[in-house]
Amino acid sequence: MSDQKHDLEEPRDYLDESRRLIDDARHLYDDFRRDNPLGHMYDRNPYAVLAAAAGVGYVLGGGLFTPFTRRMMRVGLKAMVLPMAASHLRSLTNTELDPSQR
Repeated sequence: MSDQKHDLEEPRDYLDESRRLIDDARHLYDDFRRDNPLGHMYDRNPYAVLAAAAGVGYVLGGGLFTPFTRRMMRVGLKAMVLPMAASHLRSLTNTELDPSQR
């Protein structure tokens, strides 16, 4: 009789454990959805998230070491470095030529 009782309790234990596991997984999923910073960022600026996803896909797809990427990096660096260098040169020439600053 005790063997039959033990045999009946074992499936109940598995059932209870599986229910607890499902509840824990559901709570974990709900917590992740609530606390996920990407979800909040997507709500505020969806285009930036889509652009980041496209960039990650481009890199993972093997587009990083292509001639197109090399050209785009060159253009980007010129667009970033030239204005900074021109500003720096202007500030150097203005301080040297302006006698009222001395």
